[in-house]
Amino acid sequence: MKTSFISNYSLSGTLRNAVAKARDSLADATKESATLRHADVGLTLGGSTGKTVGLRDQYNRLNGIVDTNGLVSSRLEVTQKALDGMRETAEKFLATLISIRDGDKGADVLKSEAKNNLQAMTASLNASASGQFIFAGINTQDRPVTDYFSTPAATNKAAIDAAFLGHFGFAQNAPAAASITQADMTTFLQTVLPAEFADPAWGTNWSSAQNQNMTSRISLSEVVEVSTNANTQAMRDLAQAYTMAFELGDNLNSNAFRAVVDASIDSINKAILGITATQAQLGSTEERVKVSSERLTIQRDITAKQIKAFEDVDPYEANVRVTDLTTQLDTAYALTVRIQQLNILQYMR
Repeated sequence: MKTSFISNYSLSGTLRNAVAKARDSLADATKESATLRHADVGLTLGGSTGKTVGLRDQYNRLNGIVDTNGLVSSRLEVTQKALDGMRETAEKFLATLISIRDGDKGADVLKSEAKNNLQAMTASLNASASGQFIFAGINTQDRPVTDYFSTPAATNKAAIDAAFLGHFGFAQNAPAAASITQADMTTFLQTVLPAEFADPAWGTNWSSAQNQNMTSRISLSEVVEVSTNANTQAMRDLAQAYTMAFELGDNLNSNAFRAVVDASIDSINKAILGITATQAQLGSTEERVKVSSERLTIQRDITAKQIKAFEDVDPYEANVRVTDLTTQLDTAYALTVRIQQLNILQYMR
């Protein structure tokens, strides 16, 4: 018969190791019970870990695009509301121009309405969303349009005054303006004034916006323009219509004044058509963003389910493990205490 030596020290050491392992296991089980996910995904899945990493990468990409599309939709909504306001104001101004041409209203009414509309247009084009100017193209950090009525005189106001003075030899409000013929005014409106709303004068005096619009990835394979800018022809036509109506109506004879009204009608009509076309284009983009977000959301949810299938734990099983390990740990603690209390002197007589 062979005997071996057993000491309370070796038993205590064995229990200490068991306690340490049980404590680590309990920590993992408690984490899994709380998160319902494997405490160490890589250790549990082994060679399948690469699949869940790939799925998480795909999920994050899809979720990021969905979030970005939400911001894009908000930006497009703000843009459409601004364009709606400018188009409706332009349509009302067109009605005023027509009534004045037929003699129902006076030049002072036209001048006042043109000033208000030009101020409103400037405010709309300088609107911002989430800290970015929505009509600035890719130059979203800078206010795009110069305030025509700022003090001291803005560059666009000074340029219009200089153009009139250079062509006629006197200012718009000078008494001599009454001598301007319809032919002279028509020449000014067709050959001199349009240059102030074309490049390079427009970019120098009116707008700091960029012609290049903002783009955004709305799906894994689609990148689209998601904005417009203050440099479109519609905005130039709108500004020209309001400016000529505000600046050129003073002291003119009826024939010259009619030439101004006719030119304003022509510009405002072009502006309305241009704004409508821009809204249609942005509306198409809004629909594409909406459809893309719906599709991506479905893909994201499917990917999330695949991730859960790999990484999630059974909540009932996780709770049972916590209970069992807690019981084991309590038992191990109790045994350790009992063994440490053993002393050979207690058995010596």
